[in-house]
Amino acid sequence: MSDETVAWVQCAKGITICLVVYGHAMFGVDAAVGINPTFFFYNNEFFSLFRMPLFFFVSGIFAFRSIARPLDQFVNRTVLHFVYVYLVWCVIQYVFRLLTGGIGNQSIDPYAILLIAYKPINVLWFVYVLLAFFVVTRLLRPVPFFIVLALAGGLAVAHVNSGVYVVDRFTSNYVFFLMGYYGSQMILERARQITSAHAMVLVPLFIAVTFALIYADLRHVQMVRLAVVMFAIFAMMALCVVLSDRKLDGLFLYAGSYSLPIFVSHTIATAGSRVVLSKLGLGNPALLVIGSTLGGIILPIILAKLCDRIRFPWLFRKPGWFSVHIRSDGPPPRRTSSEPSDHRLADTSARP
Repeated sequence: MSDETVAWVQCAKGITICLVVYGHAMFGVDAAVGINPTFFFYNNEFFSLFRMPLFFFVSGIFAFRSIARPLDQFVNRTVLHFVYVYLVWCVIQYVFRLLTGGIGNQSIDPYAILLIAYKPINVLWFVYVLLAFFVVTRLLRPVPFFIVLALAGGLAVAHVNSGVYVVDRFTSNYVFFLMGYYGSQMILERARQITSAHAMVLVPLFIAVTFALIYADLRHVQMVRLAVVMFAIFAMMALCVVLSDRKLDGLFLYAGSYSLPIFVSHTIATAGSRVVLSKLGLGNPALLVIGSTLGGIILPIILAKLCDRIRFPWLFRKPGWFSVHIRSDGPPPRRTSSEPSDHRLADTSARP
């Protein structure tokens, strides 16, 4: 698998992480100065319908390599990587929100840090749930894929409302991760056959269908919602393939390679950018949304690059001592041409 083969996957990661930042920036600006209610409703409903399912779908495509590793490598390079990042950024998010009050869009319970074993702080639910996807999928390897997919689809349609946020997020998104995981080889092969004509048909149709779903208030009909989300995923896949083929994916490809640093730190960056812009007298909602979105993307990348430059990558990558010794459950895998050969922070954060 060459870098060109998976460029569209990283492009998809970049698009979704930018949409996540944009969504949180909008919530912050709406809470601070207000946004036109109709615009806010349709904008938020449209992008929130598919951005995280798409992100988990493309994460599943990458996941087959990590899940297939021997047990010791899986634990130390994947599980503990996520655990470390989760713990570090739960503390950082907790301290930031405790010290700044409501600047991060909402205040925080002083005892929240004691509950992180099952109640992530802020956007750290993503790391928690993604780790659960990797672990559960590895444990379910002996089970036929069609049974696991059927169960995951059933959970998504059931719209579980357990009262535990991470459980609800797991059940509503696991099917998309599995689609990428089980279909990774076929997806990567079929992607080569996608042309501009496919994207020109699928993307406008997906936009029209999604807005129709929202307008008709059918987004709460879970079977319909699941079908529309799946269609959106494949339409966005076609768009990303075309962008990559035409070499128009540069910015998204770059953002995708820093997806983890952006995700775990962007709420701090967007809130800080919004406050600074407001202090400078740039209080127009549109300017605040654009400025805080750019800040939420650019500042985490600068932070990650700075950590690399000063040889202190431990905000986003676990140190060597954060490991356990486990007897391997199989021979070490042979390195393929697709495995990253360097240790840049961007690569390790994007490919656990």
